[in-house]
Amino acid sequence: MRRLLIGDRKVRIRDEGDSARKAPVVLIHGAGGSSVAWMDVVKRLAPRRRVIAPDLPGHGQSDPWHGVSSVTMDLYRDFVGTLCAHLGMKRVVLVGHSMGGAIALRCALAWPDRVAGLVLVCSAARIRVAPALTDPKTDVAALLREVAWSPSTPREVVERWSAVMIQAEPEVVAADFRALEGFDVRPELPSLRVPSLAIGGSDDLILPPKLTRELAAALPNARAVILPHTGHMAMNEQPDAFHAALDPFLAELA
Repeated sequence: MRRLLIGDRKVRIRDEGDSARKAPVVLIHGAGGSSVAWMDVVKRLAPRRRVIAPDLPGHGQSDPWHGVSSVTMDLYRDFVGTLCAHLGMKRVVLVGHSMGGAIALRCALAWPDRVAGLVLVCSAARIRVAPALTDPKTDVAALLREVAWSPSTPREVVERWSAVMIQAEPEVVAADFRALEGFDVRPELPSLRVPSLAIGGSDDLILPPKLTRELAAALPNARAVILPHTGHMAMNEQPDAFHAALDPFLAELA
C-alpha cells in the first residue's frame, strides 16, 4: 500500500505489479467501501500488469475532498482522472464494482481516448436506490449482509467480506447512494466504443443480471458474462469464476 499526497489531501492506494507493455488496471470500489474489496484481485493480477486500487475520497484511509453535500459521480470521476494524471498513467483499464462501475462509465465517456478497456462488475447503466440507503441512520452494513450475497456463497466468505464491506462514515455512505440516485447514462452509451466486459451475478438482488445484459447490449463493443451462484460481490464470492472471465479479457487489451 502507498499513501500519496495530491495537493493537501492524503490518498491511500494499493499499487502492485509493473508492466510497461500493458495499460495499468485501476480498480474502483463501490459505495461506502474501500480498496480492501479488491485486495485479492490485486494480488492475482499483479504478476501480469500494474494494478492500482485507490480508496475514494472520504473512504478507507483517503481524506475527503469535499463535504458530503458535494459528493457526485463526477466528483469521483475527476478524482480517478486526477489520480491517473498524478501517477503519470496516460491510458488505463478501468474495473469498477457497482458504484465503481458508474464512475468508470463517467470516466470513459469523458475521456474515451484514455481508457483502454472497461470492466463493469455488478453495475448498470441506470441505477435506482432504495430510499433507506440515503439515510445516515440506516445500518447499511447489516442490510448488505442480508441481500448482497448468493444463498450459495459459503458463510465464512460472507462473514469475511461483510466485516470490511463498509469503510466510510455513515454520512459518506448515504452521500454515495444519494449521488447514485438517478444515475442514467443509457442515452450516451452507443457512442462509447471502448472494449468492455460486463460481469454480473445470477443471484444479484441489488443490480440483477438483467441489468448486466442490458448494459452490455447498449455498448457497441461489449459482452456480458453472468456468473452462476453469485450475488452482488462477484469478485469476492466466486474469485476463480470471476478471473476466468476477467483475465482473458485483459489479455486481449494492449
